[in-house]
Amino acid sequence: MKKGTRKYFAAAIAVAGIAGLSLAAASTLTVNTSKEVAIGSGTFAPCDSDGVTVAYGYAKSGANYLIKNVTVSGIAATCSGEKIAISLANAAGTQLATTSGTVSGTSFVYDATADAINVSTDLGDATVIISG
Repeated sequence: MKKGTRKYFAAAIAVAGIAGLSLAAASTLTVNTSKEVAIGSGTFAPCDSDGVTVAYGYAKSGANYLIKNVTVSGIAATCSGEKIAISLANAAGTQLATTSGTVSGTSFVYDATADAINVSTDLGDATVIISG
């Protein structure tokens, strides 16, 4: 056997030995089982099953008319106290305004005046999320 070939085999045996030590060390790993793991499932049910209505009110601001109030109504009484988030987007999908708060009663009103959304804007989506 050539001298270069012997060095190659010696190196390969050394690597195999180190890998064997790693496997031997891993096989003696102690696993602590003092903590239990529980797995379960639940059914997600919305607090409002028949949907809500979104309406807009307008106000004059200088020479422009802006969307003032965004009212979400028809919220089921079982949603009272839940978190609500509203997002308004134009027809191209660009987000124009967002807000969040807590449902009190069966409606939620958001004053969007500060967002300065002109009534001529082509509103595309109003997304409403009510969560516990």
